[in-house]
Amino acid sequence: MYRQSLTLAFVVAVVTIVGCSGTENLSPAPSKQTGGHSGDTAIVTGGATPQSPPPVVSSFALSGLITGHDAGPDTTKVSPVPNATVTLVEVAGVNGDTLSPSVAVTSTTTDGNGKFRLENLAPAYYRIDIGAPEGSPYADATWGVGPARSTEVSIDVALRRKP
Repeated sequence: MYRQSLTLAFVVAVVTIVGCSGTENLSPAPSKQTGGHSGDTAIVTGGATPQSPPPVVSSFALSGLITGHDAGPDTTKVSPVPNATVTLVEVAGVNGDTLSPSVAVTSTTTDGNGKFRLENLAPAYYRIDIGAPEGSPYADATWGVGPARSTEVSIDVALRRKP
């Protein structure tokens, strides 16, 4: 019975495809584009030249929101995490030269809404260490940011729950 149903479905699909196919010949693509919208064929010649990224800024501000995943079956629910520690660690210079050892630049804690802001940061590659508040159900996290190309950089980080 299953095999007959499968065969019948296959035959119906083939008949539908053949029935929808026209017998007219397709016209060849135009050799050049003329002005106006006389047809619905667009001709694209060559690849577009990629734009250069904007230059690295001399100073930037980093702001963000730290949230934590709520308990329960809905894994998309998050809540702000107040009093999380945010530490900015310079790991490489603006040209990518690795710092050994890395240098902790500044640190702050999130406010009651899980938000933080760090200002007057020099261009560099940074690791952002996020420490969950003591006694919270959340695990620490690490984020990163490269040399800023905008004076305002914003990140949102959702901490996972401890196992």
